[in-house]
Amino acid sequence: MLNRIVELSLRYKFLVLIVFGVVAFLGAQAVRNVPIDAFPDMTPVQVNIYTESPGLAAEDVEQLLTFPVESAMAGLPKVQEIRSVSLFGLSYVSVYFEDDMDTYFARQLINERLQEVGDRLPEGYGKPSMGPNSSGLGQVFWYTVERAPGFTKEQVSDMDLRTWQDWTVRLIMRTAPGVDDVTSWGGGEREYQIQIDPQRLYARGLGFRDVIEALPANNGQVGGNVMDVGREQYLVRGLGLLSSSDDIGAIVLKAEDGVPVYMRDVATIVQAPAPRFGAVTRDGEEVVLGMALSRMGENAKDVVEEVKKKMSTVAGALPEGVVLKPVYERTDLVNKAVGTATSALIEGSILVAIVLFLFLGELRSAIVVIVTLPMAMLIAFIGMEQFGLSANLMSLAGLAIGIGMMVDGSVVLVENAFRIMAERLEHGEKVNRTSAVLAAAKEVTNPISFAILIIIVVFLPLFSLEGLEGKLFKPMAFNIAFAMAGSLVLSLTLIPVLAAMILKPKPEKDTWLVARLKRFYRPVLEKSLSRKKLVVISAGISLVASLALFPFLGKEFMPTLQEGSIMWRVTGIPSTSLDESIATSNKIAEAFKKFPEVETTLAMIGRAEKGETADVNYMEIYTALKPQDEWTTGRSIKKLEEDMKETIEQVVPNVVPGFTQPIQMRVEEMISGVRATLALKLYGEDLKELDRISAELKTVLASIDGVADLSLEANIGKPQIKIEVNRDELARHGMNAEEVLTIVRNGLGGEPVSALLDGVKRFDIAVRLDNKTRDSVEAIRRIPLKAASGAIVPLSEVAEVTVAEGYSFVRREQLQRYAVIQMDVKGRDVDGFVAEASAAIKQQVKLPPGYWIEWGGAFANQQRALAKLGLIVPVTIFFIFVLLYTAFNSIKYAALILANVPFATIGGLLALFVTGQYLSVPSAIGFIAVFGVAMLNGIVLVSFLNEQRDRGLSVHEAVVQGTILRLRPVLMTASVAVLGLVPMLLSSGVGAETQRPLATVVVGGLISSTLLTLILLPVLYEWMETRAENKAKEIAP
Repeated sequence: MLNRIVELSLRYKFLVLIVFGVVAFLGAQAVRNVPIDAFPDMTPVQVNIYTESPGLAAEDVEQLLTFPVESAMAGLPKVQEIRSVSLFGLSYVSVYFEDDMDTYFARQLINERLQEVGDRLPEGYGKPSMGPNSSGLGQVFWYTVERAPGFTKEQVSDMDLRTWQDWTVRLIMRTAPGVDDVTSWGGGEREYQIQIDPQRLYARGLGFRDVIEALPANNGQVGGNVMDVGREQYLVRGLGLLSSSDDIGAIVLKAEDGVPVYMRDVATIVQAPAPRFGAVTRDGEEVVLGMALSRMGENAKDVVEEVKKKMSTVAGALPEGVVLKPVYERTDLVNKAVGTATSALIEGSILVAIVLFLFLGELRSAIVVIVTLPMAMLIAFIGMEQFGLSANLMSLAGLAIGIGMMVDGSVVLVENAFRIMAERLEHGEKVNRTSAVLAAAKEVTNPISFAILIIIVVFLPLFSLEGLEGKLFKPMAFNIAFAMAGSLVLSLTLIPVLAAMILKPKPEKDTWLVARLKRFYRPVLEKSLSRKKLVVISAGISLVASLALFPFLGKEFMPTLQEGSIMWRVTGIPSTSLDESIATSNKIAEAFKKFPEVETTLAMIGRAEKGETADVNYMEIYTALKPQDEWTTGRSIKKLEEDMKETIEQVVPNVVPGFTQPIQMRVEEMISGVRATLALKLYGEDLKELDRISAELKTVLASIDGVADLSLEANIGKPQIKIEVNRDELARHGMNAEEVLTIVRNGLGGEPVSALLDGVKRFDIAVRLDNKTRDSVEAIRRIPLKAASGAIVPLSEVAEVTVAEGYSFVRREQLQRYAVIQMDVKGRDVDGFVAEASAAIKQQVKLPPGYWIEWGGAFANQQRALAKLGLIVPVTIFFIFVLLYTAFNSIKYAALILANVPFATIGGLLALFVTGQYLSVPSAIGFIAVFGVAMLNGIVLVSFLNEQRDRGLSVHEAVVQGTILRLRPVLMTASVAVLGLVPMLLSSGVGAETQRPLATVVVGGLISSTLLTLILLPVLYEWMETRAENKAKEIAP
């Protein structure tokens, strides 16, 4: 069947060339169309639900809003887990679905449930709504709206900046293709505030409720249908919308003896910023931050390009004194990451070409083989386009690993064709190139095809990975499969055609390199064959010795990718006010100015309206660094991080700093709702008990070697003023609890009661007490209320006003409250750290019934991935054995080739140990690739030795001659694979960290497996065949 394909290709050469010309064109189109990103999108299928209820404390948010929403979501199909955070004024519930759930269908299901829940939530406490349809890595472009140099706060206020961002910049940016939403953060939202003086209010015989009710009654617009006047029809409109502070002041509250009492008589009407939950500073100046979120599945690079095009439109729409400055764009990282992978591909391809020339000593053969590389890659891109994969670090790394393997089939075929042509020339025959290529193909197509199939099967375990690691590594496996399948098709069609057209028959003369290698190899092989026992025992000892290194190798889930910028997480004590946090951020920004490597510092304090779940005591500081070639200090990025951390600790000693990187932080958060590499979660019911036990756990963890950035989110300590109604006193004065609660909600909290429309802009109107009435606890106690009799009573008479400490937030997961201790592990592997920490906790902390702990973060993923691989790898080995058995129709030869595989681990483990790298998912993939190449060489060699035997040679002659003849292709395939990965091994660009362990294992493993293929395999083959012959002689009479 396979030979028939080669035959047909050689018969219709021109047709084959045309077909592959079309394939190349389609591949080039695919290269242009495939989306480009730094990473595969690892976002789980999740939908976020926000319910805003300004002014409500965390415990009340949990009880009134979070729990009903969570309970409603729990019964949805394919829900994996539900996480929530309840904090001051905001309930945030995140619902995670299984990977095969369609995002839009998930949103539809949640929307239906939200309609039901909305009716069950208490009136006036906010309506739940879904967050933007953007991935967790969707923040592709950040920019700031700030005052132009030379303009003061009096000329352009923070409120003006926020108004321009919300009603001009944001609206323009949202029209960019691929943008799902643009969030605003910082500045002050403009609000019309009616600041009531209670004394003046009661003096006119009015109450708080009168003012609140007067606003909607004086702010409306109605339609009066149509009216016929003569022969024409007129529309009737009733216009009564408020349009300015003067309009609000002119609202009549009541009339006394025919004299109206206006709103302005009892209150001051001002435009002021609404209460805010966050702020943003850039290099010490308050600014407004905008973040463009790309829609799910969009090409990040394209979205950023589109947003940038809108920048010039925006710049023209802004007034003098307001400027727009970009802060962060994903394309920088995308270009660098893709550049790292692309340069590894190009350099690898050049090295492969050089190797082929050195081994074949013939330019034509090298050209024929090299054609496989770009063609197989183009076929892989067509596959990527069809399967909707993006070109990113991981998928391009798949091609880089495959460089060596892609040309293997072609190398073996061309080398064989070259040899057969030379043999025929020596015998004085007239060489027909087509028949020589066909004869060569008949010898090697079967072993090549089985070898390539086995390589594809070897990567099957990667397809079984789930969750985050599945999203990371499946693109790589897909790409290798596409490229290998492409190279198989090419080896059977295009390569024979090109070989028949381009190769020139000439006497076979070993190149200088091959001749030297053969001269060295022959005596080594002869010696090995005469001392079989010694060879087998030495190989066995090497294998055991390398496996003994295994416990000494650290283990980690993924090496950290260097993004070229630092993200600081700074947490203050829970009682910190927003102004205090802003002052802290300014001190840090000032201190960072002494580092010449830092380009700009942007501090994001608290939270924006949507998408963040932080309080004002927490800030994230993004530090953009200059390109490393501009650094003059000679510091490494690691040293810079340490120095900057020390600086923060000196400048603001009362905060807990930690550092990570922008994308890494988002990825960690998506993995387990935690912004750190590792987290210990403690589940239980009582918040006080959770606080007590988690403090004990933190003490134990602090004593363990390797822990860094250990932080327990300080939860208790949020100061609260409690105003608790006294029902007996209320009854005595003929009052309702609602009168006290209205003072709390509106008078103190400033909840909006209506809106003022200014063109497309909408500004809230809030009724609140004037500042002097609410500037201290004592002032609050004296707030006057009006009793039923008309008498004025202070608030303290009908309610108890106390100061207490409450909770900053309440975290829940799987409908259970939990506390989380976050940490990073530096200088040792996560696996060993967790084992040591778990033992220490068991010994030193006693957990009461109903409380339990779980490890989260990257560690949980590593455990899941290893468990899955532990199951799937044996299945894969069985599959490979079946394929080998099919290829040789012999259990003996299948076992012989499989026995070669464990020895391939020797070099890989040794290389990791020597370079001090950890055993991680990329290095595991490296081992998989090594096994594939080791088997490819084994199959080709064993099938060739069998052919030599069929020609009537004795076992010893067949082994010696056959192995020496196959020395060139075996060394070529191995050195091509090794050198194809050398650029990856030496690269230091963005993303090199994830590719280096993989390349290290492949290079080390191939060196050891090639030595063993050339020495151990012939020894075992001769021993088995000699034994079989002797047995046959004994049986024969």
